[in-house]
Amino acid sequence: MMDGHIIPMTAELAAEIAAWKYPGEYAVYNREEGSSADELLEGGSYALLNSARELIGFYQFGAGARIPAIEEDVYPEGPLDMGLGLRPDICGLGFGEPFVQCGIKLAREELGVGDIRLTVAGFNLRAQKVYERCGFTSMRGITHRRSNAEFLVMLL
Repeated sequence: MMDGHIIPMTAELAAEIAAWKYPGEYAVYNREEGSSADELLEGGSYALLNSARELIGFYQFGAGARIPAIEEDVYPEGPLDMGLGLRPDICGLGFGEPFVQCGIKLAREELGVGDIRLTVAGFNLRAQKVYERCGFTSMRGITHRRSNAEFLVMLL
């Protein structure tokens, strides 16, 4: 599953990601129509393709990986922010840990990054457990500016 390869984001792949729809409470990860594909094309985004060249996930690095928070000074300088998403139909099937490790490897080996930070929805215990197994630790809780949903900032 994770034996595919990572390529820089393209407009076609960004549009495919923008159309992904996660079910139930995971719908918080659905992208808003319009500018959502554009933000993946602003640089720092990559697509993970499987051996059949099908899109299975994406990584986004930098400010675009952050959420708008009510609290101040949520993202101090230093760590590189990483956002990521696995295609909805393969979530929950055990691919999370190798998928996250692929993103960490990309950040460290290709981008030369030391510390990595990510933000995850507070209810998403499934993802939090994966991130913890990959070495991330919880730093603080924050509140999404638009939805008022609780999120957790984690650091590796």
